[in-house]
Amino acid sequence: MSSKTAFKPLVMSALLLSACTSQTQNSAHLTDTTAQAKATATGATTDGKFCFLKAENRDTTRISLLVNGTKVSGEMIWNPYEKDGAVGILTGTKNASGEFELLYDYMIEGNKQTEAKVMKIENNRLLIKTGELEDPKNDGNLRYKDVLKATYAETLQPADCQ
Repeated sequence: MSSKTAFKPLVMSALLLSACTSQTQNSAHLTDTTAQAKATATGATTDGKFCFLKAENRDTTRISLLVNGTKVSGEMIWNPYEKDGAVGILTGTKNASGEFELLYDYMIEGNKQTEAKVMKIENNRLLIKTGELEDPKNDGNLRYKDVLKATYAETLQPADCQ
């Protein structure tokens, strides 16, 4: 058998293996994407890592969330153009209605602060409740004055996780 003849089966085997591996990876990716799309369409968020971005003019907000059962954690970076922003950690829980009840622990202008946040994933976008905040103890711990009056007025689009 010549070296060219012996080489052909080896090349063909490598190509087939590569195609199978690629097909398996693509199928897994499609399955994950479909599962997430179904879950968010029905109002239930699956476990996993989710990343979102809002870019308005030169201001950006980037949020990454890790959902594991009822536990939710992540990071939020608010970066307004030519102003001091805030970088912090999100921790909290997912309630029965699928909302994330979070505490945003961050630094802003050299001061540590916390802020209550309510978020949910809907149609692959992150919605954040906005409403009047108060600091009842004057200690840098902001809470919704009336969470029932707060509305989902801020929307972040899906983004690649960095």
